[in-house]
Amino acid sequence: MTDPAPTHHPDDAAGAPVDTSLDVPRWSVNPAVAYGASVGLLLAALGLVTKQPVFALVALPLIVSAVVGLERRPRRADGVAMTTALRPDDDASGVRYTVRAELPDGVEAVSLHLVGGDDVTHRFAVDCATAASFSGRIPVTHSGPQEIVRLHYSLLADGGTSVSSPAPGPISSRLIPAPRLRMESLPLPHRVVGITGAHGSANPGEGGEFRDVALFAPGDRLRRIDWKATARRAQRPGELYVRRSFATADAIVMLVVDDRDELGSDVTRWSGARGGAPTATSLDLAREAATSLAAAYITAGDRVGLRDLAGTARSVEPGGGTRHLERLQSTIATAAPSGEPVTSVRTPILPSSSLVVVLSTFLDDQAATMAITWAATGHRVVAVDVLPEPATDKTSREQKAAFRLLMLERNQRLDGMTAAGVERVRWQAADGENVPAVQLRLLSRPRRMR
Repeated sequence: MTDPAPTHHPDDAAGAPVDTSLDVPRWSVNPAVAYGASVGLLLAALGLVTKQPVFALVALPLIVSAVVGLERRPRRADGVAMTTALRPDDDASGVRYTVRAELPDGVEAVSLHLVGGDDVTHRFAVDCATAASFSGRIPVTHSGPQEIVRLHYSLLADGGTSVSSPAPGPISSRLIPAPRLRMESLPLPHRVVGITGAHGSANPGEGGEFRDVALFAPGDRLRRIDWKATARRAQRPGELYVRRSFATADAIVMLVVDDRDELGSDVTRWSGARGGAPTATSLDLAREAATSLAAAYITAGDRVGLRDLAGTARSVEPGGGTRHLERLQSTIATAAPSGEPVTSVRTPILPSSSLVVVLSTFLDDQAATMAITWAATGHRVVAVDVLPEPATDKTSREQKAAFRLLMLERNQRLDGMTAAGVERVRWQAADGENVPAVQLRLLSRPRRMR
C-alpha cells in the first residue's frame, strides 16, 4: 500500500488540504530501563548485604543511566502536532501523502503506524529529522468519498529511557475523483437541437453541409451569393442565387447513474457482507464511465447533464464548458449508496431529443423500465452495464444456484431492453469483448436524421 520506506519530499503536498492533530503525550519509563534499574538496585542491595563491592560496581552504571535518562525526558506539558497532507495522482490511481511532525525537545525517534483505506498497516521508525517531513504513496482502488489514511504514533525519548503511550494522529478522508478514459467517436441523439455546435443538423442555418441553391431573399448574406449559379439560372436582371446550408448544433447528453447499490466481483458479498472490496465495484465503474463520457462530450462541444436514481447526488442540468465539467466530476464522485435501495416513484424528466446514458447493473427492473420508457418517448438510449465480472470460485452450491437465477433474470431484462431499442455497452469488457471505446465507436456510425 505504501512505499517500503518514507522518502523526503518537502514540497509534495504544497497547497494541498491538510489534517492536523494536537496532543500532549503521556510518558512512561521504558520497560528495559525499569528492569535495568531494578536489577541495579537488587545488585546494590546484594553488595550491601554480602559486603562485596563488585556488586555495587556493576549496579552503579545501571542506576546512573536510569536517573540520567529520566532527567532528560521531555517535559509532560510539551505537545506534539502531527499533520497529514494528501494529493491525489492525476490518473486517480493513488494518493501521495506527506506527514509532518512538530516534536518537543528531548525526542530521539518516532514510531508511526499508517493504516490505509484497505486496512493494511505499515509501521515506520524514523528519527526526528525524517519525521519533520516525509512522503509516500498509497494506491487507491476505489473512487468517491473514502478514508485514505489513519495515523497513530508513539515517541522515544533521548537515550531510550522513556516512551510515550500510543496516540491517535489525524484521520484523512478525501473525495477521490474517478479516472477518465479517452473516448472518441461517441454516439449522438436521433436529432440534435442545439443552437450551435460541432454536429450537422436538419435545420437550415450557417456552418453546416450544403443544402441547396435558392433565390436571394431578405436576410440572406451577400457573401453567400453563388455567382456561377446566378450566371446559369438568372432569368431577369438583378436576380441572384445563394447557396444555403444546414445549421450546426450541439447534442444534449443526460447521464443517469444508478447509485442505489454497490457490488464487487465477489458474489459471496452481494448479500451485504461487510468489508471493503479489493477490486473495482459497480459504482467505481459507473463513476469512471460517467466521468469519461462527460469529459468526452463536453470536449466535443456538447451539453451534458446528470440524474441519479438514489437521490444522494445533486441533479445537474445540461451545460458545457470547463467549469461545468468540474461540477459534474465532483457531483459524480459523491454518488454513493445511502443504505437500503430506494424505489423511485416517478421517472426523472429529461430534456427532449436527448441522448440518455443509463449506467446500472440492471439487477432489478427499475433502471431497465426507465430506459425502455425513455426509448419509447423518442430518446436514443444507451445502457452501460457496470456490473463487474462475477467471481464464483468461493460460492457454495446454494449461492451458485441463486446466482444463476439472478443472472437469468438479468439477461432476460437486458434482452427486453434490446428489443425495445435500447443499445448496450459493457464497461468492464470480458475476454474477447471490445473495450468500451470501441463499443461506443460502433454505436457512433452515422444515423438517419429525423
